[in-house]
Amino acid sequence: MSAGQKSSAGAGRMVQLLFGIAVAAGFLLPIVWLVAGSLRPSNEIFTALNPLSIGSFIPPQPTLANYGSALGGAFRTGLINSIIVAACTVVVGLLVCAAAAFALSAMRWRGREVVFAIIVFSFLIPEEVVAIPLSAIFARAGLQNTYTALILPFVGSGLVIFLLRQFFLAIPRSLIEAAQIDGAGWPRIFFQIFLPLSRPALVGAGVILFNGQWQAYLWPLLVTTRQDMFLAPITLGLMVGQRSSDYGQVFAASTILSLIPAIILLGFQRYFTDSVAMSGVKE
Repeated sequence: MSAGQKSSAGAGRMVQLLFGIAVAAGFLLPIVWLVAGSLRPSNEIFTALNPLSIGSFIPPQPTLANYGSALGGAFRTGLINSIIVAACTVVVGLLVCAAAAFALSAMRWRGREVVFAIIVFSFLIPEEVVAIPLSAIFARAGLQNTYTALILPFVGSGLVIFLLRQFFLAIPRSLIEAAQIDGAGWPRIFFQIFLPLSRPALVGAGVILFNGQWQAYLWPLLVTTRQDMFLAPITLGLMVGQRSSDYGQVFAASTILSLIPAIILLGFQRYFTDSVAMSGVKE
């Protein structure tokens, strides 16, 4: 390669690098402004943008007062409810979805492919299509303002069943046959063989279930009317909808809602890599 070609290739890489930095900065600036606003007094959040400068994104005298105020009101109750509901959804949802995926991958029965096709079709249907009629069914059953109503619709996730089934299909059939020769039944094969071998996929599925429940807004809005049962996104919406909003508290609450799933995702990131890398069982 000639010197001119090397120079041209180097310039091209530099342009790509600068473009990537610009795109990343475009995505990060709103997040940085959100965090910076949560560390400012409410009356300085928007005035700091005029004129726009580095000081708009770095508060000169950061304070945690907004976080104390946000966690001292209704948002704290909503946050506790969200944590309880999300945790229960992950635990129950993983058991239900893993069992369904196991039945669709390891067990042989008539109509299995039809059921799988219905499950795949189910997660293609927008939530808004079924939310209102489903909420009416829950209301007639007397389940409004209960944790059951908040958790139950998110337990059976078609997307999670699909992902776990694909992972289970990579487990050799010979393991099932060997376990059956030793006298193991389907429950033992499921709990002692499939689940231990599928930890990366289960962690990834758990993160999907958690994020789906954590971000839910429409469904909790339909099935809860009592303030003590509201989830954190709803309490945040009420904070913004007030006639005189305390934007310091709003920014702090939004930061907390964004930070919790981000920490969970970063903490379990390696499991996503493992689940993609594993295409079978290690010898």
